[in-house]
Amino acid sequence: MRTRELQRFKKMLMVLREEIEGEIGRFESNMLHKNRKETTGEVSSFTTHPADMGAETAEYEKAYVLASTENEILSLIDDALARIDKGTYGLCVECGEKIPFERLRAIPYTPYCVDCKEKMENEEYVM
Repeated sequence: MRTRELQRFKKMLMVLREEIEGEIGRFESNMLHKNRKETTGEVSSFTTHPADMGAETAEYEKAYVLASTENEILSLIDDALARIDKGTYGLCVECGEKIPFERLRAIPYTPYCVDCKEKMENEEYVM
């Protein structure tokens, strides 16, 4: 891959990383660090109806899942940036073949070519 293309991908990954870090910060400040009284607007810390408690728990779980997913993507971005520095970006970490340019544009942090990713997903599905 040409230096200019690598720099473009590096910039794209850095911008994406910054956006995700911002999203994680918002998740943490909006949901994970607020107590029940702040999130429900209740006068006391006890909810008055079991349905309120269930809705609140669902919101916390949703925020946790979203934050976990964002952290996984952040890790993939860091790995991709490291591959750029090592000179292996754009090569599948499984088979070593070139990852198609279109795939990298769509998912710039992907470590796998389409064939290897499909094989991995099929193996997960079978298990």
